[in-house]
Amino acid sequence: MKKVLIIVMLLLLGSMTVHAQMGEWTWMNGSDSTGSFGHYGTQGVFNPANTPPGLYEACEWTDKDGNFWLFGGTFDYGDLWEYKPSINQWAWIKGPGITNQFGVYGVQGVPSITNYPGCRAFGALTWVDTAGNLWLFSGNGYASTNAGYLNDLWMYSIPTNEWTWMSGSDTAGDPGSYGTIHVTSATNMPPSRNESSGSWIDNNNNLWFYGGQLNANYFSDMWRYSIALNEWTWMSGVSYLNGWANYGTKGVPSTSNMPSGRSVYAKWKDSNGQFWLFGGRQAPNMNGGYHNDLWRFNPASFIWTWMSGTDTLNDTLGVAGILCSLNSNNMPGARFENRASWTINCDNFIFFGGYNQGDSGRNLMYNDLWDYSEYTNEWTRINGTSQPNQSAHYGTKLVSSPANIPPPSMGSVGWKDNSGNLWKFGGTNLSLGNYNDLWKFVPDSTCPAFCTGLGISELITNSNAISLYPNPTSGTFTLSYHLSTPDAAFQLLDISGRVVYKQSISGSIGNEIIDASALSSGMYFWQVANEKGVTSYGKIAIVK
Repeated sequence: MKKVLIIVMLLLLGSMTVHAQMGEWTWMNGSDSTGSFGHYGTQGVFNPANTPPGLYEACEWTDKDGNFWLFGGTFDYGDLWEYKPSINQWAWIKGPGITNQFGVYGVQGVPSITNYPGCRAFGALTWVDTAGNLWLFSGNGYASTNAGYLNDLWMYSIPTNEWTWMSGSDTAGDPGSYGTIHVTSATNMPPSRNESSGSWIDNNNNLWFYGGQLNANYFSDMWRYSIALNEWTWMSGVSYLNGWANYGTKGVPSTSNMPSGRSVYAKWKDSNGQFWLFGGRQAPNMNGGYHNDLWRFNPASFIWTWMSGTDTLNDTLGVAGILCSLNSNNMPGARFENRASWTINCDNFIFFGGYNQGDSGRNLMYNDLWDYSEYTNEWTRINGTSQPNQSAHYGTKLVSSPANIPPPSMGSVGWKDNSGNLWKFGGTNLSLGNYNDLWKFVPDSTCPAFCTGLGISELITNSNAISLYPNPTSGTFTLSYHLSTPDAAFQLLDISGRVVYKQSISGSIGNEIIDASALSSGMYFWQVANEKGVTSYGKIAIVK
């Protein structure tokens, strides 16, 4: 027994040495106080002294080389910045370098070195297409001659350093035109709006977005833009403001399901090409408040599914649970402006911070980090506390520490680098001002256990240790397995995460006939587990 304990301690110490930064924040760049004016330097030149000013609700992209891009942000900037994580340096790439500037639109569809979008912020939408171009739509800011809500669509070419005005109006406040749902047309145009980051690009290189805000009213429409046709299509939702939600049954897709009109912040795309969104805020005349509901949208069927969270407003407390512990009861509190969000391995979705007003109407801002596993349909708090308005701890620049944590903020932006690390920039504290701090977080694959293994990878002897066939199946199929440890179990979970079938596996090598023919047609998750937890998983379709 003593020998076993010594071996375990040595393994733990070795793991701490190798993975010292896993699950930790590192302050990488920028100031540890609000209100910085930044340092522009020479346009197009990277320099260790360069940094953008403090920015709230800026626009962000990650290019094909893993570099980070930033545009706009309050107070009404219109500059384009690039950050290279490999050298920890910023460069001011394009833009006027001063605030409150009108856009230079040029000729629609014609790139020009003199074109640039007007200064803007407050939830503009962004995409990166398959060619590596950066796309920008809407927000609140400056058009060609006036300021307000925008519906202009822009494309930026990195190699040529040129903006192109692609679609929409060059004046603020355009009412748009919905046309006919699901019918593309050159005359279709989303109405001007701000306060949305619910943007996705599908597997066919089309740009999608959902929701947003106009004055104190909220959209619940989903739009698709075809790059090939340069045309918009209204795809889902209603064409009027402040549409009410229809939740249906949790985990069950339905053509009648729809999220309410809202501003949208945390969003993700899974490995199957489906779009996800969490939380947001809806209008006072809709019993206004904050959401903590999680929705999934299928861009092939145009169907929404309510996946997690409550169907009522202002569940601002949620259930924080135990740090790094999966639990079906865990739930982030209702919030919005948690724009810094990331998709990581095995369809795990992460977001940082956000804002709500709580029961007392106070400004409550968060610096917690939450993970959602599509596989288990469970939330896990992976960093920070559930309490609002906590203090930041910057530590020493470039030095990782378990004590480090960014300040509570709203309207931050996020990127993911080529190594899978998560980066967060800026945002605001309503009492203190805007930040320009840049942080890096290294995910810990055991907090929660993201993928195969969940900390017990010794159960599987090789990457092809478990297979199911045929898949899709009519309900009866073969499970082939090669395990180093016997006495495991096979189970199927429905789309809501409920176990609907379970069968023991007595040996370590063999084939089992699984008869799940009593289950209805649909997509299921399968998993193999022993007493220590889940060791392998996947998806299987039952088709009858």
